[in-house]
Amino acid sequence: MYEAASARTARLLVVEDDDALRSAMVRCLTREGFQVTSVATGADAVEMARALRPDAAIIDVVLPDAGGLGIARAMRRERDLASLPVLFTTALSLPSVREALSPAPVLFKPFTRGQLVKLVREVTRAA
Repeated sequence: MYEAASARTARLLVVEDDDALRSAMVRCLTREGFQVTSVATGADAVEMARALRPDAAIIDVVLPDAGGLGIARAMRRERDLASLPVLFTTALSLPSVREALSPAPVLFKPFTRGQLVKLVREVTRAA
């Protein structure tokens, strides 16, 4: 279903409501050679994923209109997105949050550009 990301530039969907962080993530990942599309709401996330068919999605756990886990579940219910790798970002480091997100890869805010790029490369390589 998903073509190996190493054979071409990986397409990413970033779902983040913080404008400054979303812009910084897009700039950073674009500089690293990824094709990046971003949205600010959960309502736009599944629709954009359907249209884009990304190689991976980076989803904030807490959005004003939806939870990141719910967005990921909605994407996984879509036939064409069922195997979409998801990387979560969150400022919540509570044990219950860690358990709920496991075994998905998670970046805890604040994270560095290097941490972001490293984890995105791992996720897209594994796809």
